[in-house]
Amino acid sequence: MALLSQAEFARQQGFTRGYVTKLIKKRIVKLKNGKVDSEQAIQSMKAHADPVTLIRPDKSQPSTPEQNGTVDFVTARTMREAFRAKMAKLEYEQKNGQLTDAAQVRSDAFNAEKMVRDGLLALPDRLADLLAAESDPATVRTLLVNEIEAVLHQLSDR
Repeated sequence: MALLSQAEFARQQGFTRGYVTKLIKKRIVKLKNGKVDSEQAIQSMKAHADPVTLIRPDKSQPSTPEQNGTVDFVTARTMREAFRAKMAKLEYEQKNGQLTDAAQVRSDAFNAEKMVRDGLLALPDRLADLLAAESDPATVRTLLVNEIEAVLHQLSDR
């Protein structure tokens, strides 16, 4: 039980002397022999505190909103506006054709790979008899190149 003068208590708590006087007039802080019982005064002030002030961080110890689990209105509004701006940018890029659905891209890539594989695996069946009859390496090469180009052309058409 530390008894302090009103001025000392105000200095200790970071208040003005006038604020301490106001607390005394409201009977939140009680005097004992003209002095403030600091422990009783602090408890009484906590009991009478506005709920909004209880969630504000302590000014004497700097902390971030993430540390004490609270976010003030301005920070929340800033976060909301930043999120809305990012969403608007994504929507614009999607409508502008700069973004596409990842699942659709994967599906298209799978279908393209399947088509190339099937086309290339079909080459031996189509060319075996022709290539077996050819003795000129240049003709064999030309036949292979033409068939491979046909498979790739078919892919590009889709």
